[in-house]
Amino acid sequence: MDKELIGKIIALASNIQVIINIGKRDGVEEGMIFGIKLILPEIVDPDDKSNILSGIFFEKGEIKIVRVFERMSFASIIPKKAYSTPVLSDQFFAQKYEYPKLSGQIILSEDQWHIKKGDEVFYKKSEKAITK
Repeated sequence: MDKELIGKIIALASNIQVIINIGKRDGVEEGMIFGIKLILPEIVDPDDKSNILSGIFFEKGEIKIVRVFERMSFASIIPKKAYSTPVLSDQFFAQKYEYPKLSGQIILSEDQWHIKKGDEVFYKKSEKAITK
């Protein structure tokens, strides 16, 4: 794929499916995998106001295209792998971590990690490329 393929989630179809605003005319095909961006707000260095960091994002999830129309596509949310810790003994796995208290504005709240209408999506790979 020559151009970067970027779209947005325009609707939540169900608990496990979303609709994005790009389709056949944009080059979307069934089986394509897209990442879902969590874009950080601009961060200004408190000691140097001219030092502004922007354009930083995390990937908060992935979707797989399951049905393509001319101008939109349906996609299934790919579940994240859950890791469970085997319990050998309470003492072995009973490590507790304590973090220092934070004071000030937190730039990422927990609900920002939820997939929602308006989230930007970007093409990552094709399922066909994975299976070959």
